[in-house]
Amino acid sequence: MNEPYFAMLRPIASRRSIVVALAVTAAAGTALLARSSNATQSIPPAEASPQYYTEHVQPILQANCYRCHAGLNHRGGLHLDTREGLMHGGKDGSVIVPGHPEQSLLVTLIRHEGPANDPKPMPPKSKLSDADIATITEWIRAGAVMPMDDAAHSSLQ
Repeated sequence: MNEPYFAMLRPIASRRSIVVALAVTAAAGTALLARSSNATQSIPPAEASPQYYTEHVQPILQANCYRCHAGLNHRGGLHLDTREGLMHGGKDGSVIVPGHPEQSLLVTLIRHEGPANDPKPMPPKSKLSDADIATITEWIRAGAVMPMDDAAHSSLQ
């Protein structure tokens, strides 16, 4: 009589252990997912680093903007080659609003969405690629973080 009783319990015991194992696995997976999402939230985006500016944004500005807005050239009173110059802006005021690309004149101008004559869409002869516009837009959205100016650079202004 005991044998059929234990035979009946074996499938129940194995089902119970499978259910317990699945519950433990699900709980562990949820804990790992929560931990990884918290870790991701505490790490600033790559766009929020001076290195991102140096490696991604600055080359775009150098290739497309520095000819008229860097060094001794500063059309419209705008210096794009220094942090101080970018933050100060030109004769039309500030060109970037860190954290708010939608309020940044620079983004409006490089998208060629600004006024037709003053300030002109930039660069004036050809529009930047969508990828370059996205890079600058995301950099501004992340706070427009860039290296501090050195004394020699700032003295050119």
